[in-house]
Order: sequence, then structure tokens, then C-alpha cells
Amino acid sequence: MIQEEIIHKHLSRDDMSKTLCFMNNCLRSESEADFHNLIQNFTSFLGYEYILYCYTKASYDKGTVVEMVNLSNPPEWMEEYDSRDFLKCDPVRSELENRLKTQSGSAFILWDSYERKLTEAEENVIRRRKHHGLNYGCSVYDNSTKKDFTFLISLSSSTTRPDIRTELISQLIISPLMSARKRLDACSLFNVLSDKEKETAEWLAQGKTNWEIGRIMDISENTVKYHLKNIFSKLHVSKRQQAVNILLAIKYLNN
Repeated sequence: MIQEEIIHKHLSRDDMSKTLCFMNNCLRSESEADFHNLIQNFTSFLGYEYILYCYTKASYDKGTVVEMVNLSNPPEWMEEYDSRDFLKCDPVRSELENRLKTQSGSAFILWDSYERKLTEAEENVIRRRKHHGLNYGCSVYDNSTKKDFTFLISLSSSTTRPDIRTELISQLIISPLMSARKRLDACSLFNVLSDKEKETAEWLAQGKTNWEIGRIMDISENTVKYHLKNIFSKLHVSKRQQAVNILLAIKYLNN
């Protein structure tokens, strides 16, 4: 928890106003494009030109699929990073893994300021990163309470060095960023449903039986079952309660 006196000491009134506005807008963003524009505009205000974020839709471990979204890193660097599989030996990833084992919640990572000795492969990632102009940077991450979602955003620059202002603001915004990303992912699942499937899903989330849904929608139980089969498939679940859980989460995240 960031102490109030530290915030007042290092952040200006304009910093706080823009930060609170950004947090609110993130939680209200209705599309991925809106979300990404908000991030890029705000990080530009902070002084960073290179932005990338990563997230997992499950508890993080070495085998977890990492969704990586590049907003403004140089394409040449991202191509090299991918082709040479630098993710495996990225010191930021190693630092994240070590902290997730011992810490809960969010934390700030200052690049190239690690307590342990880096391997030659990790040092090479840093050299190649700087070659492409990402001289200074930091990452901040959050791990959901249920440990079912991990979100990390990296800010870097050729000239701007991360400072206490960057650290404080990034720790304030990381939780709303993660919530916004979770909501957008959940809504994207719901949005692929047809109108009839959405109506069926709404009654399903309210705990109605197939018979009750059929009566309400004036369709047969077989038709209800057909819609439910499609809903389960599109939500990537196999059980009724799993679908209900997702639908309730979507409703909660949209309120």
C-alpha cells in the first residue's frame, strides 16, 4: 500500500488529476482500441515512448501462454525478440517469476537493477534491447487475488529514466489496467454470441432452467439446448456452472 504522504511529496496536483482520470477512463473503455489509445496517451505524459504489455489468463508459471501486446516498441526489436526467442531469457521475466513466488499483489521492477548476477544470455537481451533504443525502462505487474490473471506493462525510453514519480503512478494504475483488460477479454467472448444466444445466456445467468428459459422465450427445450451448446462452445466451457460463472463475471465487470 502506497502511503498518502509519499504520494503528496512526489506527485503534483496535475499528476494526480491525470492519473485518476486515466484510471477511470480505463475502467470505462469499451474497446481494445480505446484501451490502447488511453495507455499510449498517458505513458507519453509520463515521458515514455515505448510501451508493451503482457498478460496471462491463468495462474502464471513457466508453461503458461503469455499474451504479448506491443503498442509502440520498434518493430525491428520485436521481430528480433520473437525470432531469437528472447522471452525465455529476458531478465524481466525471470524477475517476475521470482517475485510471484514470494510476493502477492502488485510490484515495480526497475530494469537492469537486479540483485542477482545475470546470465550471459540475459546480458545479451539487454545489449540487443539498448541497440534498438530502449535504454531505460521499468515494468509493473499485478497478480489477481484468485491468481487467475497476471498483467504486466513495460515502459521504456531512449532518454527518460524511471524515477519515484514513475514508480508511484505505475503502481496506482496497474490494478485498473488489469481489470480493464479482464473486462475486455470477457466481453469479447460474450460479443461473439448471436442475439438469441445472448438472450438465452442472460436467463441462464439468472439461474433459470431449460424449461423456464423455453417458456420465457417461447421456444422448445430442444432449441434451448441447442443455444446452450453453442454458448458453451463459444465461452470455451463444458459445464453449465462454468458458463454461469463467466456470464456473472462479465456482468460484474461491466457494472
